[in-house]
Amino acid sequence: MDYSTVKSIVFAILFAAGMGGFAWSVWRMIRLLRLGQDVLSFVPAVIDRIGAVVYFVFMQRRVVAEKFGWNHVIFFWGFMIITVGHTEFLVRGVFPAFSMSFLGKPLYNAILIGEDLLAFVVLFAVAAALFRRAVLRPSHIHVTTEGYVILGLIAGVMVSYFLAMGFGIAGDHPEMLHEDVLIISNLVARGLSVFSETVAFYAYEIFWWTHALVLMTFLNVIPLSKHLHLLGAIPNIFVHKKEKHKAALERIDFETAEVYGKSKFNEFSWKALLDTYACTHCGRCDMYCPARRTGKALEPQQLIHDLRDNMYINGDQVLAQRSIFDFVQAPDDFEPELPLIAESEEERKEGQTSPEVLWGCTNCGACVQACPVLIDHVDTIMDMRRHLTLMEGNVQPQLATTFQNIERNYNPWGIGADKRAEWVEAQGLRMWGQSESAGPEFEYLFWVGCAGSYDNRAQKTVKAFTEIMDEAGIQYAVLGQKEKCTGDPLRRGGNEYQFDELAQENVQTLNELGVTKIVTACPHCLNTLKNEYPAFGGDYEVLHHTQLIDQLIADQRIELSEEIGKKVTYHDPCFLSRWNDETEAPRRSLAATRSLQLVEMKEHGKKSFCCGAGGAQMWQEEQNETRVNVERVKHAEETQADTIAVGCPFCMTMISDGVKATDNEEKIEVLDVAELVLQGMKRKKAESPKPSTQEADPSNETTSA
Repeated sequence: MDYSTVKSIVFAILFAAGMGGFAWSVWRMIRLLRLGQDVLSFVPAVIDRIGAVVYFVFMQRRVVAEKFGWNHVIFFWGFMIITVGHTEFLVRGVFPAFSMSFLGKPLYNAILIGEDLLAFVVLFAVAAALFRRAVLRPSHIHVTTEGYVILGLIAGVMVSYFLAMGFGIAGDHPEMLHEDVLIISNLVARGLSVFSETVAFYAYEIFWWTHALVLMTFLNVIPLSKHLHLLGAIPNIFVHKKEKHKAALERIDFETAEVYGKSKFNEFSWKALLDTYACTHCGRCDMYCPARRTGKALEPQQLIHDLRDNMYINGDQVLAQRSIFDFVQAPDDFEPELPLIAESEEERKEGQTSPEVLWGCTNCGACVQACPVLIDHVDTIMDMRRHLTLMEGNVQPQLATTFQNIERNYNPWGIGADKRAEWVEAQGLRMWGQSESAGPEFEYLFWVGCAGSYDNRAQKTVKAFTEIMDEAGIQYAVLGQKEKCTGDPLRRGGNEYQFDELAQENVQTLNELGVTKIVTACPHCLNTLKNEYPAFGGDYEVLHHTQLIDQLIADQRIELSEEIGKKVTYHDPCFLSRWNDETEAPRRSLAATRSLQLVEMKEHGKKSFCCGAGGAQMWQEEQNETRVNVERVKHAEETQADTIAVGCPFCMTMISDGVKATDNEEKIEVLDVAELVLQGMKRKKAESPKPSTQEADPSNETTSA
């Protein structure tokens, strides 16, 4: 038996063992996912999902949103092309006569050239990644030994390839085919030509086997390492949250649910568990997380890793008691060896998260927006937060009071529900549904919201907006006392049960009144009405007030001709910009105002830094020395703007408090977009002698929690 035959047999055994080990690891991964719950609301939409894979995977659109992402593009496309070329390498290891030349000479040569060039380029990408981790060490990157091992294996694949090809060409090895097109390998061969043909021949065999071993090792390390995302990312993007709006949380079926929220890995859906496989360890979620950046316990990346590690620890416990072909969910009475939620941050172990982590989230969505593989961090956090609230009653006293206030008076401040319409009546606004013919007369229902109804500062915003609508001739009405809190603080505070009841009441009211189009000055109300109420039977066209203002300006229904002379920086509300993809309407409205200079903070648009109020944080006291709102005001200070424009009543409160905390009250004014537009608007109609908001109810003073 000649050497070539022995080589083929030995390689076939190595290849079978390597692929067998890889297949075993992948099967374990799939079985662990199956322990989770079904995704009942999943809708195929295959064409759209394939489009998402093309956009986010092959075009790497979110990856290149950061400069260093181009380094990953090199890795990705390098391995894509190299993998095609290595198909020939692997098959020829068993069948030496095999060649992909049947593809045609032009395509075949292109594959060989691409593989050779990209293998060289990947080495530079490895060097850049090593330099970044060893020297630059960005704070959001978790530098681990595993990371260096992976980079070493990648480099090993490329170096062994070039040494094998270089010695093969230099020694004129009989397995060398079409070597004339291998640009880099030929350059390597020239450098190795100092060796004799015999040495080169045997060196080729040594490095051929080295390449094969490193390749098989790398293949089997993938499912067990941070490079797990090579297997998890594409399926995760394919099954991403497409069928409903990304900002809508899952509704709990209280008639059938036995537990509320999630505290065990197997209570999560298989999609949530798949998220943990997709994580690329890029750290972008941490980089943009306002909670992490202000010293809180939350690290979105670590939270996803904790869930994955908990699944490994407890899931393997379940799989060990089953046959390898058992492919069903974990039993309902399964008790994990390691609880997913620790009692406290101090008692937290590997594979656990803590209440401090879960309550640190502002629901701003920065992590979700930044993630290149579409992981739903916020959904996972909210599922566990629901457990803390509904099953353990683990909420701050301030938030518990807020829940009680909403239950009794339908607003977070607890001010009497009968006072909601007092300021509306003082302004002389029309009420929707006061007569049988009232509904069809109005184009929009103006959803004032709790802040607009009870908070004096927010009332200035809604008053400005009503004046703009009046000037434009918009036919609108308000609900007055029929309006109740949308329930955003309840749902984002984990109190899904109370939110469920309130949402049903509000939807019933809106549907009975025949409401179809709503405008609101609160992004939180907008998000709830537009994206979360459809699950309760409420489908409405909902606009943010800046969107309607933008339309009125474009349609020339209002004229902006007054000079206001301000240097303005606009703070994007998270629930408008990231969750509802609106960043341009407010800016166009401001830009249309005369003598207004608009300057941007470094972090703006969908990358905007949070004000700190979302996720029910408005109603809880922030414990850290560094406050999110103060950090945001510092960003505004850097622009040297004299005015911070906002588009949310929560942002108004938080940014105003941040201005006070940084002693900027004399230098920086905080105004809503509507107030600035009103200042620049030429009045065609005489101003009505309506009393001011303060005159409507002098005793109506509110403060944020």
